[in-house]
Amino acid sequence: MRYLFLLNPTKMQEHLIIDGNNALHAIPDLSKELAKDRNMARDSLLRFLEPIQAGENCLLTVVFDGRGGKGRVYQHEGIKNYTVIYSSSVQGADGVIERMLLAAKYPERISIATNDSLIRNCAYESGASTLRIEELIKKLDSVIDRTRIRFNQRQGKKSGPLPNKISFPHFKQEDK
Repeated sequence: MRYLFLLNPTKMQEHLIIDGNNALHAIPDLSKELAKDRNMARDSLLRFLEPIQAGENCLLTVVFDGRGGKGRVYQHEGIKNYTVIYSSSVQGADGVIERMLLAAKYPERISIATNDSLIRNCAYESGASTLRIEELIKKLDSVIDRTRIRFNQRQGKKSGPLPNKISFPHFKQEDK
């Protein structure tokens, strides 16, 4: 399976790649949902990330471990720059992310969202940047706030920040 099509050098967009399984386990509400229904939790994560793709106008790819078979790639909800990859059972999601990093012509345009140290190290080695899942949540909050402020300005309304609707445990600085 080839993944080179995901980066379009002519547009030079940022490409955010998310380690889907890692995010499901790191976000408490989704982790609880995952314990009950894996497919529902995956779908919740994909919907949860939609504002980042729209608000940042970035290429967004979420990579999940496949469950047997050859793997598959598709657009989420027909959104042009939002791709979902289910890895093959042989390669695994980590392998897909590593191959994408190694094949990238412009790795400096890639950010990997994961708490997995091995993937983070691979990203650094290839020239890509990383963010922890906790930072991804903050990025999402920021995008939603900016979008709401722009909407309210168009409507002539005042706006303040939105509270984060997802409970997320605070982590210590030394955990970074």
